[in-house]
Amino acid sequence: MDRTWPKLAHFLIVLTLPLVFLAVSLRAVTGHWLVRWEYGKPDFPPDPYGLTTDERIRLASVCVDYLTTGAGIDLLADLRLSGGEAAFNERELAHMVDVKRVFWSILWAGVVAGAVVVGGTAALAARPATHPRAPTALMGGSILTLAILVGVGGLMLTQWNVFFTGFHELLFPPGSWTFPTSDTLIRLFPERFWMDVGMTVVGMIVVQAVIVGVGAFLWQRSERRT
Repeated sequence: MDRTWPKLAHFLIVLTLPLVFLAVSLRAVTGHWLVRWEYGKPDFPPDPYGLTTDERIRLASVCVDYLTTGAGIDLLADLRLSGGEAAFNERELAHMVDVKRVFWSILWAGVVAGAVVVGGTAALAARPATHPRAPTALMGGSILTLAILVGVGGLMLTQWNVFFTGFHELLFPPGSWTFPTSDTLIRLFPERFWMDVGMTVVGMIVVQAVIVGVGAFLWQRSERRT
């Protein structure tokens, strides 16, 4: 048992660290700041059906509030366009329920993964015999993250439609995530929005992986000197 648990802790840290980075990045981009940043870009595509930038920011910000709080779907169901009509139809509302379920599933998985990483690292570092494994595991998780991103980021850059379609088919029921261009969700969140979000998430994950990886490397080197 004394020989098995350090290997298991090491393996779990490496395996779960990428999920921690993903959850942190996903939560970071799900904020009003991203909505304002996107719509503030001079080359961001305008709404072909006439929604103003201010109206898009207002509606999109409420969508963010729905996703990130305990609000029910009524928050979106009661939302109205400037003309008084309902902002979202039943299919759009059903999809937003699915999006919130996936969003919080990833966040909670990230919390569990974070507990594994912190607990496993502390357990390894607490004993002289297993201490060297702690920085090695963190560095391994960072390297694994970067290796995954090479494939995912490359696919996003070269085959965006393949990535976007595969991502949605994996997480959502078939046929539930495609909408006419006249629907409000598409008008608020065109493909350009999701491309920017995807690359922002990738960038944040890279930064986290580099910071943790470099920190683990320096930790490992300092241990070798003592």
